[in-house]
Amino acid sequence: MSASGQPTFESLLSQKQWTDYSTFISEAPKLYAGEIAEHVAAEAELIQKLKQHELFKKLTIREVAPNLEKAAGLLHGGKVVAIDGTRSSYRTYSGMRCQIGVVAVNYSGDQIKRSFFISEAGFQKPVDDIIQAVAKRNTAEDQISEMVVRALMLYREREAGMDDRFKDSYVMFHGPLLPFELMTGLGRWRALDKTLDVLERIIREKRFFSVISTTAYQDYLTFGRAIERGQYLTASHYTVGHHIADNRDFMAREKWRDEEFMRMQQFLRNYAEQIWIGVIRISDRPYVFHAHKDNFDLAAAIIARDAMHQREKGFPLLIDYADTLCSHYFSTGDFNNMMEFELARHGEFLSEVPEQRLRLK
Repeated sequence: MSASGQPTFESLLSQKQWTDYSTFISEAPKLYAGEIAEHVAAEAELIQKLKQHELFKKLTIREVAPNLEKAAGLLHGGKVVAIDGTRSSYRTYSGMRCQIGVVAVNYSGDQIKRSFFISEAGFQKPVDDIIQAVAKRNTAEDQISEMVVRALMLYREREAGMDDRFKDSYVMFHGPLLPFELMTGLGRWRALDKTLDVLERIIREKRFFSVISTTAYQDYLTFGRAIERGQYLTASHYTVGHHIADNRDFMAREKWRDEEFMRMQQFLRNYAEQIWIGVIRISDRPYVFHAHKDNFDLAAAIIARDAMHQREKGFPLLIDYADTLCSHYFSTGDFNNMMEFELARHGEFLSEVPEQRLRLK
């Protein structure tokens, strides 16, 4: 520990270690069992104390039951669409190639499947000097980052959700309704006007919502574990607009161009404030969801009713179905194999394929 009582890297190194394998296999199981037992007991105590805390009692907690019948009619009548996307990337010497796939499904059997291909080499300007051409391969400004690829996929998902075939349906996305990647501007790609336009339309139409399978905000999930099955919670300050505006690192003035900073502030104030954050619990695990304030209770009921199709998991089946179709139609393995087949066909398989993919396992 440091003088201030904070853990240091040295304190991490001083934790339990084994210097021989036989001792490890004899001692580790008992140590791990004790760790988990202590964790479970401590969590149970924390949840009980949290239920009695004044902050928890100030939360708005509602039941999904009153809206379940309406939600079932919408789901089974094909009026709820789930959308998910997947991406696959393969990097060669000349740049990354990327495949993006998006699937939209409902319970009436309607589907749309869209695929997109991105080639980093297509954005590279020709350079006469051969050494400069080689050197440019090390410059980040000539590369499409993983964040940009995620943003492209998320944009295409929302584009699919606004397809005219689904104009009379509620649309459920997987992940944040207003993704971080679509609110950054993406640096030199100058994306903010394009991405905020589509997010603003989603908010104006009110029929879009999302459920998040994993989140870094463990406080939301901990509060969610303190409510009962079939309940969901929110609070007056649980809005996406408040959440982002309160993020001092993201909204640091020096990180933004003047016009983009003003556009983002207007977006947070006039649009993102209308998206409420909730936590819903159908089974043991709670999930965070985002929905427009005018359809917040109905969105919670749709999520809950669909999650009842797989009660043990407590997560909407329609999203899992879209995810499964994404993996089937737009397999990363298939994309990698196609890239490597073409490399092999041109005699460059061994020189281009990553070393890890050549290992015998």
